[in-house]
Amino acid sequence: MKYLHSSLLILILLTISPIQGYRILCIFPHNGRSHFQVTGELCKALAQHGHQIDMISHFPSNTLIANYTDIVNLQGTKKAIVNSFTMNFVKDLNSALTFHIATTYGSDLCTLMGHEKMQKFIKNPPNDPPYDLVITEYFGSSCYFGLGRFLNVPVISIVTGLEFAYISEVMGNPMSSSFFPGLFVEYPVLVNFWQRLSNTIENFIQPRIFNYYSSPQTDAMRKYLRQDMPDVREIEKDLALVFVNSHYSFHGIRPVTPSLIEIGGLHMEMDRSQLTSEFQKWMDDAEDGVIYFSLGSLMNIESMPNSSILGLYESFRKIAPIKVLMKVTNEDKMPPGLPSNVITTLWIPQMAILRHQNTRVFISHGGMMGSLEAFYNGVPMIGIPLFGDQHRNVNVFVHKGMGIKLSYDDISEEVLDAALDAVLNNPSYTENAKREALRFKDRPMTAREVAIFWTEYVIRNGPNALRSPAMDMPWWQTNLIDVYGFVIACIIVAVYFLAIVVKVAINIFLGSKNILKTNKLKKH
Repeated sequence: MKYLHSSLLILILLTISPIQGYRILCIFPHNGRSHFQVTGELCKALAQHGHQIDMISHFPSNTLIANYTDIVNLQGTKKAIVNSFTMNFVKDLNSALTFHIATTYGSDLCTLMGHEKMQKFIKNPPNDPPYDLVITEYFGSSCYFGLGRFLNVPVISIVTGLEFAYISEVMGNPMSSSFFPGLFVEYPVLVNFWQRLSNTIENFIQPRIFNYYSSPQTDAMRKYLRQDMPDVREIEKDLALVFVNSHYSFHGIRPVTPSLIEIGGLHMEMDRSQLTSEFQKWMDDAEDGVIYFSLGSLMNIESMPNSSILGLYESFRKIAPIKVLMKVTNEDKMPPGLPSNVITTLWIPQMAILRHQNTRVFISHGGMMGSLEAFYNGVPMIGIPLFGDQHRNVNVFVHKGMGIKLSYDDISEEVLDAALDAVLNNPSYTENAKREALRFKDRPMTAREVAIFWTEYVIRNGPNALRSPAMDMPWWQTNLIDVYGFVIACIIVAVYFLAIVVKVAINIFLGSKNILKTNKLKKH
């Protein structure tokens, strides 16, 4: 009885104990829906944990969420980029990706701070209660970090993939160029000198390019926030923490500072999407399996050459009764002749498809979200990378024996026949995929729990609790260039003086020998 009374008392105390809820401003100016899958889920997780979330984004919630308010809707302020990329545009984008990130997805987005809705918020921010934290994305628009200085609160940023080299440089995170491939380096591991050289060059040049082309963001902060705002490079150093949508089981092992936290898997853990009854039945009835084909939320399959699409048709026709689901933006632009075992759809919950037990292969462009989702669900991939980190992502699947990489310029019936035959008929691809999925999920805390803990940690302990001293050092000091230079100079000077000493010693020795010879000749 005494034990029962104690248990009831503890339960009552837990029930009435106050929950420390913080007010957090989440602002995501980038209008990429795939990015918001991660950034939005982070803020929703915090709302579910009892914190008050004020959201500024292009994607207002369609349902009511407790503690979550869309205070500024940016929808329509920028041209939608969903299903808008063509193959030709991708090739142009790929040739200067860091430039586009710093400008199109960086400085151009800073102008949104001048939008009427944003200016109304900036001039009269809520203060009852005041904000405790700002969360924004670290992609191209560093200007939004200035809201932390403006509101006098810490700033946490989130990266929707592996961190860029310029992020590591800002956070004082070691780049480990000798063994860890950077974001835009296509190799999953570095195996020779030339790969290490190209990786080192990429990690050095990328921050320089980004910093140069994103420098106008200083003017944007001074125009839209406050005239006395410091330089954007100084504002970047205000970051208390960066969440990275990565996991070492996928991207590889590397040393990271405490202020760089991996939360890969966050949006998948929280996914509760369901198939419609029609699609659910179609999937359940696919006893021989389903192949899911999608080039993501940006690319249009229809922009592929007709010859390539017809080659896909013929290859898919051969594998019946295996079913194929293709994500297509505009069916009218697809050539006729769709096989009977293939259906197309404009949109479908991807996670619901990938976690279905009948899904056997994912044909994908290798985008970060889709790659992690396939990895999480143990689905082998046939990858057709197009730009950016997609080459690296697909090569991870190849390296781990759970995928095949195809070149976009070489898509044909014969090539796809060979890839499908290998993945469908060699059980090692599926076995390896299932093993890696288990490894990805084997962790002491979920990504959601990690994100919530470290967010609250920053608010409790302040913006400098995890700050690396390297954030206040120039790159040449953090990389010991001055130390190496000094040591090399000392060696050169030492060798120079040693050479002089040896030369003098030789001259003395030779001179003494000549004197001895002269004396002997005189005696004779």
